[in-house]
Amino acid sequence: MNLLKPNPLHKGDTIAIIAPSGAVEFEPIMRAKKYFENMGYRVKLGKNIFASERYLAGDDSKRAEDLHCAFADEEVKAIVCARGGYGAIRLIKLIDFEIIRSNPKIFCGYSDVTALSAMFLKHADLITYSSPMAASDFSCLAPNHLTEKSFFKVLSGENDFYMSKDTYIEGKAEGITFGGNLSTLVSLCGIDFIPDEGFIFFAEDVNEPVYKLDKMLNQLINIKKFRKNIQGIAFGEFTGVDDDKWLQELLIETANILNVPAYGGFKFTHAEEKQTLPYGAYALLDGGLSVY
Repeated sequence: MNLLKPNPLHKGDTIAIIAPSGAVEFEPIMRAKKYFENMGYRVKLGKNIFASERYLAGDDSKRAEDLHCAFADEEVKAIVCARGGYGAIRLIKLIDFEIIRSNPKIFCGYSDVTALSAMFLKHADLITYSSPMAASDFSCLAPNHLTEKSFFKVLSGENDFYMSKDTYIEGKAEGITFGGNLSTLVSLCGIDFIPDEGFIFFAEDVNEPVYKLDKMLNQLINIKKFRKNIQGIAFGEFTGVDDDKWLQELLIETANILNVPAYGGFKFTHAEEKQTLPYGAYALLDGGLSVY
């Protein structure tokens, strides 16, 4: 795989904020815009960012238009998604992956945006970023310090280090980073989305009962290519679960079924404090996770 790594972000660069998923409100977006401007960046808002169609940020064609325009715009150096929610998977059939491949640039988001990161990696060879988002994380007066520090550190081209809290199976593993929000990732089952080379699987979720997490992990385990190419596991946080004991039993069980080095408690999460992780970059898992 000939991976495309975007150029680092510098002060004075232009950031585009788009909403490929759920509908957004005016005030949080404007606060996020002001935040990035105060940090020394120029900001462009997607033309259709305040559109609304049921629970979506406008109909599929409008959201796809903003996505394509942000990638094609030569002034834009980074694209930060507004929020998650739902809707990214509806865009896949409309995306021109050649536009993405021909204009490799920083693309940021988590939660529902996982669907786009996975598909950009698979079909455009683009390294993206599992990271905080504009309305979700940067619309408050004082963003979480670790979240903010990791975001700008990684986007500026420096490497961060990711600490684990739990050990399920000791060992070392190498591969590209792949995964993200578990419930969004499994919504891609049935299409071609799993990397063709070895990967370190990272996963997180929010407000899902353990039996649903069990179902989703087994959806992936049942895919031959997933079992073949997984080299290690870096479990993030599964916040809002109904039973912490059941969750730990499930994570241990999953690690044992896949029989790869597995660690947990990474700051990949829906919680306020989160780290930015390059999605599709080569990494070493050895207790902690190092991207290189």
